[in-house]
Amino acid sequence: MLLLENVGFRRLWISSFFSDIMIVVYVMSSGLLVLEITDSAFWVGAVFGFNGAALTICSSIGGLLADRFYGRRHTLVAVAILIDMAVVLFIAILIAANNILLWHVIIGAVISAIALAIRIPARNALTLDLVGKKRLINATAINLVSWQITAIGAPLIAGSIIVKYGMSWAYFLMTIAAGLAFLSALTLNTSHIPDSVSDKLENKGSFRIIVDGFKYVFTAPAVRSLILLAIVAESFVWSHESILAVMATKVLNVDAFGYASLLSVGAVGAVSSSIFISLSKQATARGLFLALTLGLFAISLLLFSFSPWFPVSLILIAIAYAFAMGYETIISALLQLVVPDEMRGRVLSFQTSSWGFTGLAGLFMGAIAGVFSAAIAIGAGAIVVLVYLVINFRQLLKLDVFAEERE
Repeated sequence: MLLLENVGFRRLWISSFFSDIMIVVYVMSSGLLVLEITDSAFWVGAVFGFNGAALTICSSIGGLLADRFYGRRHTLVAVAILIDMAVVLFIAILIAANNILLWHVIIGAVISAIALAIRIPARNALTLDLVGKKRLINATAINLVSWQITAIGAPLIAGSIIVKYGMSWAYFLMTIAAGLAFLSALTLNTSHIPDSVSDKLENKGSFRIIVDGFKYVFTAPAVRSLILLAIVAESFVWSHESILAVMATKVLNVDAFGYASLLSVGAVGAVSSSIFISLSKQATARGLFLALTLGLFAISLLLFSFSPWFPVSLILIAIAYAFAMGYETIISALLQLVVPDEMRGRVLSFQTSSWGFTGLAGLFMGAIAGVFSAAIAIGAGAIVVLVYLVINFRQLLKLDVFAEERE
């Protein structure tokens, strides 16, 4: 098994595991904290919007750093985690002292997005450095397992802590998780940067490196197709997360525990899929697999939007997230396989930037849900993605050719 065979990747995975605990608890707790401060659903969405905007804007800087400091990517991961740790510790102290204000949470959300914009391109590029191209899909799936395992248990643990001890202790929990992630990241080693790549980057200014990254993304057909697909997916299917609570309470008529059950069961489906992929042989028809898994994810969400029955909805959300992890694994791997090493960090930063569209899309998803219903908003988003896949299906099938040329 890859985690047992590769010491460097195992240390990276452990660091990611504790980082994921921090992020999952942060996302859950920050919404509750804003609601506690303002009693306004608008401000809950607005804080996520600030986070998404900062992530989208700053991701190009993260890509620049990942490529500029090619041989120190593990240091970038550690520094980004340290920034996150400082943010959650500061908020924890403010809450404990009863001095927390809305603007503190907004600034914390923006800084956390900047840290994520630095950490994710560096971590994903470092994964390929550590495991090589032949094991990349397996390694990507194992990284996603980390996220989904924390998505099952961390919210329940944090919720119990908040109820019994108060909100500040949830942030102290995040601080501990970030500290363990930071220590694990410090033990990492990375592959040595080829001299030709190092020289090529060192002779360019930072602005030129960013511009070259933009030019490459928009002129390389395979990369352009993958980034556009990621933006569409984040904007129209993953955006269902922003109104899933409304779907649970207003359409499925369940309480907070029912909402938590949807999240946990969905994570179980995602974990099962990720484990299966991590243990499987690397697929050859990756473009086809990418299109099929995203299409089945969208279809499952469409069926989920039609369901008024909670037990059926639990099954559908688990199936949807299982297919979603197949899509996420393949697109993350392909984005590294179709690009030259010196461009990898900047290209991955565009993927990170696309994640910001999930938060931004919550604005129009919330508007549609308010005028019509959450079910219509989720279903409409799924249909948009299906139409996009039909239009671009042939182009996606060509991705294997580009990947094979690089391999």
